Amino acid sequence: MFRMCVVLLIFSSIYTVVVGAPITVTGYRGERVDIRCTYESGYESNPKYLCKGECNIGNKVIMVKSGSPAEDQRFSLSDDRTARVFTVTITDLRLEDEGQYWCGVKRTGTDVYSEIVLLVKHVGGGAPVIVTGYRGERFDIRCTYESGYESNPKYLCKGACNIGNKVIVVKSGSPAEDQRFSLSDNTTARVFTVTITDLRLEDEGQYWCGVERSLSADVYSEILLLVKMVVVGAPVKVTGHTGERADIRCTYESGYESNPKYLCKGACNFGNKVIVVKSGSPAEDQRFSLSDNTTARVFTITITELRPADEGQYWCGVKRTGTDVYSEILLLVKQVNKTTEDSTIKSFFSAEPSYFSTTETNPQSSSITVSDQNKSTDAVSEIYICVED
Repeated sequence: MFRMCVVLLIFSSIYTVVVGAPITVTGYRGERVDIRCTYESGYESNPKYLCKGECNIGNKVIMVKSGSPAEDQRFSLSDDRTARVFTVTITDLRLEDEGQYWCGVKRTGTDVYSEIVLLVKHVGGGAPVIVTGYRGERFDIRCTYESGYESNPKYLCKGACNIGNKVIVVKSGSPAEDQRFSLSDNTTARVFTVTITDLRLEDEGQYWCGVERSLSADVYSEILLLVKMVVVGAPVKVTGHTGERADIRCTYESGYESNPKYLCKGACNFGNKVIVVKSGSPAEDQRFSLSDNTTARVFTITITELRPADEGQYWCGVKRTGTDVYSEILLLVKQVNKTTEDSTIKSFFSAEPSYFSTTETNPQSSSITVSDQNKSTDAVSEIYICVED
């Protein structure tokens, strides 16, 4: 008789119990939002919590849990056991609060979860307004607001305009640090206007018209500011050769005959304007000179002893009150090919016999006439080589 033993191996796997589909909750920056988490009967006395992110074992970021205050005091949790709903309240909502959360009910074994997707938006909303200004000119940004906010402070904020990183460029009731910015408020029309003088390329970007509110989040409307140069015509390509002279011709419109002119190299930005030559004064690099034909309305930049480093982007500039007028020049500098010149001369003297006529005058002397079949009015067309015995 023998006894057989059977060993049963029981494997258990760790899994997550998720109830229902993800719920999307939308809140507004600076305001309060409530996240409602339902649970089943029998879990009334179980601990509850809100977890942010993937909520993995070993990487469980619990924002708040029942029975103890949250580390971030903007988060709080209350549990209505009769309705079987616990609510997580977030005050002073911030953009960085946006993301995935999990309502968790603690159990012996595996906890029960329901997924929450929190979206955080600016109060005011609406599509961004795209506005375009021109470098060096004055520009007005008009910000409308609703009735009831006539006496509220207004401001213009640049960039993401987050709490802790709010770059206010100008605010009603106080001068701006950058004096090019100013703000005026027409409370009758419910429009405040931000004026920027001497517009610069670095002013381009995202802005927010803000209306300050004391008991709730500020109201915003988004502005996208584009800054352009006043450019006339398409870019003109000019090709020169090293060591030689190059002329850059810049045309301008009637009325600018007496305006100063100049040539600027590179991006020609405010604060980084590299003027290589201007009318009325000699250039630092004496290879550059400027002459202005006011009758033809053309000013010409002459560059002598052209160098490879001269190649690049240039701007013909006409100075005006306000913003200057530009036309773009792309200068290409090429090497002079000496081999081509030498081979041209050699091929000329080794031309086919059909290019020559020989006239014998007497046995002791001969005359050879070399004729270029394609004559030019500026060049010598005949060469006489006399050979005498």
